[in-house]
Amino acid sequence: MTQDGTRCVIEGDSEDRISGLPRNVIDRILELIPVEDAARTSILSRNWRYIWATFPNLVLDYRFCRNFEGKLEFNFKEAVDCILLMHMGDIVKFVLHTRGIFSANSSYAIIDRWILYVTRNGVKILTLRTSNDDTYTLPSSIFNCSTLTYLELLSNCVFKPPNPFLGFQNLITLHLEGTTFVPATSFCVIKAPLLARLDLILCRGTQYLNIVSPGLKFLYIRDSHSYLVLDCFMNCKNIRLLKLEFNRVVDDPTNDKISTLEKLLISSPSLEVLRLDSFFVERARIVPNGQPSTLNCLWHLYLDVDFSKMGQISNVLQLIKSSPNLRKLRISVHATSDNAEAILKYLDTPSCLEQPLDKLEHIFINFFRRSKTELLFVKLLLSRTPSLLKMCIDQVADIDVDIALELMRFPRASPRAELFYSRITL
Repeated sequence: MTQDGTRCVIEGDSEDRISGLPRNVIDRILELIPVEDAARTSILSRNWRYIWATFPNLVLDYRFCRNFEGKLEFNFKEAVDCILLMHMGDIVKFVLHTRGIFSANSSYAIIDRWILYVTRNGVKILTLRTSNDDTYTLPSSIFNCSTLTYLELLSNCVFKPPNPFLGFQNLITLHLEGTTFVPATSFCVIKAPLLARLDLILCRGTQYLNIVSPGLKFLYIRDSHSYLVLDCFMNCKNIRLLKLEFNRVVDDPTNDKISTLEKLLISSPSLEVLRLDSFFVERARIVPNGQPSTLNCLWHLYLDVDFSKMGQISNVLQLIKSSPNLRKLRISVHATSDNAEAILKYLDTPSCLEQPLDKLEHIFINFFRRSKTELLFVKLLLSRTPSLLKMCIDQVADIDVDIALELMRFPRASPRAELFYSRITL
């Protein structure tokens, strides 16, 4: 405004700044806002009329579903149909959540149709979350989609490839949660030559699974069944990060998990990060034929440990001794005991960890419970780590001054080592 009240045009202000942004930046902005708000941008100006219609990322997630709470299932179907009908060009990313929308007896044929549409339009990133109340059998269009690089399936999907199934030739990441594998023949074979990351969380039928992916680098398995089979990963020689969790403790003497886990660790020469819960720690022996194996690339070890079990403590120390380049060690105390005399005697014997851990710099102990076995374990580590820089011990209970003083008095092999003893808040 000038002093006489008339408007003046300032150079550079004739057009809004957002419209001048690069298209990839505009697409990212639209992806971060609810889909219905993104659609409304088409009425802003002529420049924006077709931006939404050609938007390559369609995210119909839980925020989108919330708009249909208390409404008819038909309203949701009509909205998705309208969005896909108005779209022009390739759909690079498609996220679809139907949880809480479809009833248990609903036909999923409409979802098959939506999936067929996006797989025919160059989809690379596909995320699907269905209802927990009913199963959804994946359509053949997913298995025949050659453009997929990222596939995420959540909640009660049935994974039954057609026969023949050529595999996912361009898939890089596969995240399966609550998925049931049903083999077309004797095994469910997944050929994915470019697959780098695989997550299997609470999946069923893993005993029928066979993974053919020589480049697999990240493997995370969280299982809830006593028959988890790891044999199908023995040929994955390039695993860098391995994370294994068991959802419930079931000791089955007929199960061959012990030797299978041994073989997997031994056959993973490139392993850099290893995360095991207490169930797998008890089975993580890496001493084939009486000779310890060496995990030369392992630098980060994260373990849940039951300090009342000799087998677990012995395996932990064996894993540590077999990792000459270990730099970071994280221990979560799963359980403990003050009355395990055999364990106390074992930890107080210098031969249980005779060689120094020359590369270990950081140690973290979570959920510390102040038992004698834990204190001896800490004392042992402090005396065998000449390169240690920091040890952090966290406990849930209030700080015990006497325990803190005892920890501070433990002799340390590293003159630079700092000890932090604190209370964590859950």
